[in-house]
Amino acid sequence: MSEPTPSGSLRGAAVLRDPLVRELLEARLIAVLATLEPDGSVHAVAIWYAATDDAIVFGTGSRSRKVRNLERDSRATVVLHDSRPGFEVCGVSIRGRVDVVGGAEGQALVARVHHRYLTPEGRQLPGPAVFLDTDDVALVLHPEVAVTWDQRGGEASTQLRRANAAHPLEPTSPRPPGQ
Repeated sequence: MSEPTPSGSLRGAAVLRDPLVRELLEARLIAVLATLEPDGSVHAVAIWYAATDDAIVFGTGSRSRKVRNLERDSRATVVLHDSRPGFEVCGVSIRGRVDVVGGAEGQALVARVHHRYLTPEGRQLPGPAVFLDTDDVALVLHPEVAVTWDQRGGEASTQLRRANAAHPLEPTSPRPPGQ
């Protein structure tokens, strides 16, 4: 019986060149961005992202907690994962430093993120447009160190898939307006 595949460790420019990291960055997933609170605890939020050649970009509001945290301490970690039933899991945890970018440069980066997740028609709808307008700065994470994991091709994962023996993951349901 095979054991789990060990995690991989990456540094510097190798982070964004890694095939698994590229696969995850190119997928339209939701990232989890973690910053440090003033007391040293972690503030983690789900967030949209886009990749550039040398960084990962997020759009957010300049008055958000994550921006306040990053202005005080630029260290952050982002987790990207594509998890499926059983052991069909893969992901990356990337640590680095973040620049908060405003102005025209920041707006161009924010637009890049928004365009990955919404159609032009979706961006024009009144509700989403108001929500998206609050994203007035870009967060640009420069990777320093990463840890990857990928169990998709392992023996345990293969056996569970063939036997259809893992319970499906369950998404939550959209909430009706006003709840």
